[in-house]
Amino acid sequence: MKAFFEHFTSAAVAFSGGADSTCVLMLACEFLGADNVTAYTCSDSHIFRYEIENAAMLCEMLGVRHVMFSADLPQEFFTDKINRCYHCKKAILNKISALTDADVILDGTNADDNPDDRPGFKALTESGVRSPLRELGFGKDYVLKTVAALNVEFHDESCKASRLSGEITDDKMYLTEYAEDSLRDRYKGIRYRHDDRRVQFKKPITLHEDDFLFIKETIKDALSQ
Repeated sequence: MKAFFEHFTSAAVAFSGGADSTCVLMLACEFLGADNVTAYTCSDSHIFRYEIENAAMLCEMLGVRHVMFSADLPQEFFTDKINRCYHCKKAILNKISALTDADVILDGTNADDNPDDRPGFKALTESGVRSPLRELGFGKDYVLKTVAALNVEFHDESCKASRLSGEITDDKMYLTEYAEDSLRDRYKGIRYRHDDRRVQFKKPITLHEDDFLFIKETIKDALSQ
């Protein structure tokens, strides 16, 4: 890892506030010094608010300059469902490139991430972004071990727009966030599919009758907002 960072004197980190990008931010601070690292977080409406708040909190903990910005998402993000993640990632990285004069832009893609499952991976290559975890063969176990020192709970999230199968609107994203905010801490990996009126879980989970009733009432409350 030291050899990787020896090529740079400063870095911009595409920072979602999740475990992977937090790990990279910690490594950049360790090898370059916090004063030479800046974290960039997209704050557009498709990003969960609690993630943006976590990102700000983590930057304060690490003593890193934090820049929040709007990515100016293209119309394709709203209309091209298949390539939505690519258009989002590309817009975010383009904006970071325009904002920074750092030697390198880093992201948190790790060695366990499969490019076939990540439509935004192409944007990383096109933008010249470096992914130290992936390049050096470090996966999720290394990430979780590294961030454990912070004693912060991380949720494995994607954006609000990923929950929608139809038209993307701010109203539907708000309802999605409202529902998941009320359920996330109790049910890890929950995904509320607003257009389909159903929930999914990223990993298998055991639910009892009381859980089904609680989830149903929570979503009913969200839809009444």
